[in-house]
Amino acid sequence: MSLDEQQVSKAVRALMAYEKKSQAIQSEEQKTNLIEEDASKSVLVIVATKKMPDRLRLKPQRILLKHPLYAESDVCLITKDPQRTYKDLLQSKAVTGISKVMGISKLRAKFKPYEAKRQLCASYDLFLADERVIPLLPSLIGKTFFAKKKHPAPVDLTKNDLAGEIQSALHSTYLITNNGVCNAVKIGTTRFDEEQLIENVMQAVSEIAKKIPKKWNNILSIHLKTTDSIALPIFNSLPDGPVGDGEEVEEGIKKEAVTRTANEEAANSTPKKAAVKTKMSPKSKTAEQTGTINEVKKVTPKKSTPQSAPNSAARKGKAKAEST
Repeated sequence: MSLDEQQVSKAVRALMAYEKKSQAIQSEEQKTNLIEEDASKSVLVIVATKKMPDRLRLKPQRILLKHPLYAESDVCLITKDPQRTYKDLLQSKAVTGISKVMGISKLRAKFKPYEAKRQLCASYDLFLADERVIPLLPSLIGKTFFAKKKHPAPVDLTKNDLAGEIQSALHSTYLITNNGVCNAVKIGTTRFDEEQLIENVMQAVSEIAKKIPKKWNNILSIHLKTTDSIALPIFNSLPDGPVGDGEEVEEGIKKEAVTRTANEEAANSTPKKAAVKTKMSPKSKTAEQTGTINEVKKVTPKKSTPQSAPNSAARKGKAKAEST
């Protein structure tokens, strides 16, 4: 599975057209503003997954780009102690592209206040770190780096081809997964031309899909946006359904329909006598109650009244008088 390059091209051209209009509006507003602002904006690929990750990974994952982001940027390299050893190592290996080399002890001592950490974060575009000191950095650099998505990217300073390792890090962008299902990856800026952005998107998405658990099967959607634009869709996955060839899917659908019809017919053909017996109209209920009252009246014997005893005694006396 891969992206539709034509859809990516449409999204890139739409974003660039929007940015040209927004920059024209900003340029008019800046005529009255003495402070000039950087007009370039980041272009981001937003990848939404179907399931959340099992665990949080703070270590950035390298995504190689065809057109680099940090080839001419200010880059800081954090190393083990002593830092002078690694400065000499970079010079001996003819490594270029590193603006600052900083040892872990200097980072701990000089950038302890929050304001110092914030200034350090804003001073460089990219931070690289010896992979052996990566576990020590979260407590030293503070939450500012993580909020700005400037996690130090790991590099292997023990490699023989150290220049190639550093150049590979500078020609890459980085996937930083979080606890949710949405991840943003920077693939360029609005200073790139359209063809460069299209090529970076196509290459970056193919690499991102390899690093996500379950790969393309776990990708729900992919969008393209700048820092202040709407997100334009470039990929949407189909709903989960039967997996197999076309004929197998059709046969499975037919079998499922036959089974559903048979179940409905069986449910409709079940006798409802028991339900009819339990349901009675109000008239039948009153008739039944009337019948039971009449039966009680028939069975219940009549009570003798107090007048019945004198009447019986008078009859007996009259009978004796007639006999005499």
